[in-house]
Amino acid sequence: MDKLFSTIEDQIKKLDSRGLNVSDPGVKGVLEKENYYNVINGYKELFIDKTYTGPDEKYKDGADFNELYSLYLFDRELKNIFIKYILEIENNVKAVLSHDFSKKYGHDNYLKISNFDISVKPWEKKTAAQKIGEVASLIANMQRDISRQLSKNNPMISHNMLTYGYVPLWVLVNSLTLGTISVFYSYLKQKDQNDVGRKFNLRPDEMTKILFVLTIYRNACAHDERFYNLKALKNDTKPNMIKTNDIHYKLNIPKDKSNNPIYGKNDLFSIMIISKLILHEDTFGKFAELVKSEIANLSGRLKTISIKDVLEEMGFPLNWYDIKDI
Repeated sequence: MDKLFSTIEDQIKKLDSRGLNVSDPGVKGVLEKENYYNVINGYKELFIDKTYTGPDEKYKDGADFNELYSLYLFDRELKNIFIKYILEIENNVKAVLSHDFSKKYGHDNYLKISNFDISVKPWEKKTAAQKIGEVASLIANMQRDISRQLSKNNPMISHNMLTYGYVPLWVLVNSLTLGTISVFYSYLKQKDQNDVGRKFNLRPDEMTKILFVLTIYRNACAHDERFYNLKALKNDTKPNMIKTNDIHYKLNIPKDKSNNPIYGKNDLFSIMIISKLILHEDTFGKFAELVKSEIANLSGRLKTISIKDVLEEMGFPLNWYDIKDI
C-alpha cells in the first residue's frame, strides 16, 4: 500500500488519538518546522506504553508533546557538544599518525604497500593476496581523495600537487575521513601502531577499537542521525566496542553474562570514556560540564519519564559524572 500524505492537522489528530497531549498551540509550528518523522518517530519510544495491546500504539498516561520535543532538542545539543570534542580527538590522532609515519617512510609513504602490515594473522580468514588487496584498496581510497580535492580546487592539495607532484601525508591527512584514518591505523605495522598509540598511552588493540567506535559516532553527528541512544553495532568481522579499562572498574559498572561492562563499551558513554583517555584534563572537564548541563536541563522538562530512563538509553551509569575525577 502507498504511504498517504498527511497534513499537519492530520498528524496532530493522530497523536491526540494515541494519547499524546498536543493541546499546546505551538505543536503545529514545531511539526511544520522540524518534520513529523524526525521528531515523533525518532524520539517517541520512551513515551510509548509497552503494556498496551490494542491497535496502533498508545502513549503513556500524561505524556506531553513538549516532553518528546525536549528530548529531540536535547539530542541536537548533544550532537553539537560531542562533535566538537570528537573532532579535537580526530585532529590529534591525525597529527600524531601523519608525523610518525612520514618521519619513518618519507613523503610518498602512503602509496607503498610495503610500508603497511600485509602479513595474514592466524585469526584472519583471508589469503595473502586478499590482505594485500585490502591495503591496496586503502591506498586507492587516499588517491581518490586527492583527485576529489583537486577537482574542488582545494588550495593546499592543489599547491603541493602542482609544485611538487605529490601531496605529503601531513597535508593529505586533513582531508581524510576519520574512517580512513581508522583503517590506516589498523594496517600499520605493529611497531608503528605501538609508536602512535604510545602518544596516547594506549595499546594498539585499544587504539584500533577506539578509532572504529569514534568513526561511528562521528559519522552520526555529520549526518544528523539520532544520537543519544546510538549503539555501535557489531559487524561481521569486528565487535565495535572499546576495550574494558580502568574507568569501567573505577565506576563499578555492572557486567553482563559475557563479563563485559553493560555501559561504556559501544554506547554514547564509550565516547565519554575515550575522551577521558585522550583529551587534556581541562578540556575533558569542560566537555563533562556541558553534558551535565544539558542532562540537567532535560531533567527539568520531563514528567512522564525520568532522566534515569534517558541515561540508561544513552548507556550512562547514574554515577557517570564521577568520571571527571578519575
